[in-house]
Amino acid sequence: MTTPSPPAAAPAAPPSWRSARRARLGWYGYDWANSVFTTSVTSVFFGPYLTDAARAAAGPDGSVHPLGLSISAASYVPFVIGLSVFLQIFVLPTAAALTTRHHKGRLLGVLLLIGGGAATAMYTIGETDYLLGGALFVLATIALGGSITVCNTYLPVIAPPERQDRTSAEASAAGFLSAGLILVVDLIVYNSHDRLGLTESEAIRIIMMTAGLWWLVFGALSVMLLRGYGAPATTPATTPAAARIGSYRLLARALRDLRQYPAAGWFLVAFLLYFNGVQAVTGLVGTYAVEALRLELDQVIVAVLVVQFAAVVGTAALGRVAERYGGRAVLIGSVLFWCAVIITGGVLPAGWFGGFLALCVSAGLVVGGTYALSRSVFIRLVPADRVPEYVGIFETVNRCLGFLGPAAFGLVLQWTGNYRLAWLSILVFLVAGAVTLVAAPRPEVSHG
Repeated sequence: MTTPSPPAAAPAAPPSWRSARRARLGWYGYDWANSVFTTSVTSVFFGPYLTDAARAAAGPDGSVHPLGLSISAASYVPFVIGLSVFLQIFVLPTAAALTTRHHKGRLLGVLLLIGGGAATAMYTIGETDYLLGGALFVLATIALGGSITVCNTYLPVIAPPERQDRTSAEASAAGFLSAGLILVVDLIVYNSHDRLGLTESEAIRIIMMTAGLWWLVFGALSVMLLRGYGAPATTPATTPAAARIGSYRLLARALRDLRQYPAAGWFLVAFLLYFNGVQAVTGLVGTYAVEALRLELDQVIVAVLVVQFAAVVGTAALGRVAERYGGRAVLIGSVLFWCAVIITGGVLPAGWFGGFLALCVSAGLVVGGTYALSRSVFIRLVPADRVPEYVGIFETVNRCLGFLGPAAFGLVLQWTGNYRLAWLSILVFLVAGAVTLVAAPRPEVSHG
């Protein structure tokens, strides 16, 4: 494997596993830093709070009017989330392309300041400030996606190919542990806000601000620990001629060149399919639990907590198993396991919290490893000197094309009115992804 040595821009022998320990700790640390925002803010507290703010600011018709548009207060948060996803299509390829020309650490630091700063500023969102809240969320989410894209380009620099599955999985496990620990504290603060002398609004704003501060502090430590490993290599992508190519021309070239790496192209299609299924599950399981299984919201929150801690164990374990048996084989097993989760969830009796909790534990064991192993396997399927370009494509597929599964769920629900049928529709994506993974050709590109 040929990767940039820490102090130089030209490719050299990769650092030893021991010598890169500090950098790996920094890489793990960035997952530890940003996962709190994803879980506490995006998944739990932000949506209900901003929906209430939109309702408080709505006119007699129940609508708000951002930028002259008429949007129902209830639909405002999905609109904001959709906008944040759409805008990342323009940001993620640019962030990836910039790592081929500029120091990764500086790029990561800038995106960290933007994202963590926007999250911290969420404390200022008043009870009718729906526009401010939407703008801060979009800014934080875009910066998060860009920073993760930049951070992923470090993987082949800090770990040799045979250790990348394990390294990727351990980083994801650190993120789940961080998110789970802080979510416990957040729930204590939220449920005890009266005793703490806080209003419910103040408690939620403190929780969102804390997520931003956590992201900033530990993100800064990560950037410091990664220092010395972020210089762009001298490759065809960094020559003066290549430097004149715009980010999207670079992306188009990378997509065109995927024909030369059929294993990577097939894998990207498989990832698009099965990860849409995974994202549909993680994004809609709460709604499914309440509407189809007739569970209470506080039971769903308990299940979310359990998933975080199950994911810590499961993700680390899958990384070790993949190191022994290969990331691709373990991924195929994980996707098949997801199929079993969907089928079981589709026939789970209503009101059975114990069964739902067991199902969540099962999903938690594979949820982190599915993404982590996908990341490391794909990176090994593309040339080492073009990893940044292809990481940009990978994260664009991950973050910008993940609406297909949820959209299919919504369409089936609209056509049939049956939540269980909508839930089982997710199975199509997972089965198709598993079949594509199995049928994919073996890699031609080696980093070793």
